[in-house]
Amino acid sequence: MSTQQNALPKEFLNWQVALRLHTMIERNGAPHIGVVPTVVVKRPGAHLGVIQHSVVCGLLPHERLLSAKTTEFRELYEGSIETGAREVYDAGIAYLNDYYVSSDDFDPSCVTSLVPEDCPLVEALRAEPKCSLIFNVFSADDPGTLGNPRCQQLDCIVDVLSQGPVFDNVWWHNTIFHGMADEHVVLRFKHQRSWDTRFGGLQALRG
Repeated sequence: MSTQQNALPKEFLNWQVALRLHTMIERNGAPHIGVVPTVVVKRPGAHLGVIQHSVVCGLLPHERLLSAKTTEFRELYEGSIETGAREVYDAGIAYLNDYYVSSDDFDPSCVTSLVPEDCPLVEALRAEPKCSLIFNVFSADDPGTLGNPRCQQLDCIVDVLSQGPVFDNVWWHNTIFHGMADEHVVLRFKHQRSWDTRFGGLQALRG
């Protein structure tokens, strides 16, 4: 299938961008539950045959912006770290206030996560790269429609990356807020299809 056929639903990507801007402005970068899906993956020997893990997912810059944004992340870190990690963090928040503006600036085909290389989730995904990301959000306190009830399942195929342009971008982005993460890999969840799973249903969502 083409990238266009595999694109995330536009409304979902818009929601993710809006959530992250809300996080920067109102929560000083603290992750919202809407960016912390559960990964469901096959696991031999597990009860019911699957195992679940929670991850913080990120959005990848659009391919046309990827290299430039990686350079900006790195320069932001290296330009501030001599004055301390807090200075880097605050500079990162200020940068991202102007970063999460339009969903057109982000890769419509995937979401990502940085996790330790030696963990059960990576082991499971190396054995079986097919998985589902489950987003369940019920937050009446959020402004506008950000906290509207949302139960969505994204079926994905995962690349486990330890180098390359995607790895570098996610790694430097993470480094701004959490320091250098050695012995980590990037999970690139390549979107295949999406479902609305509210009330026990399974309704296909379109891109």
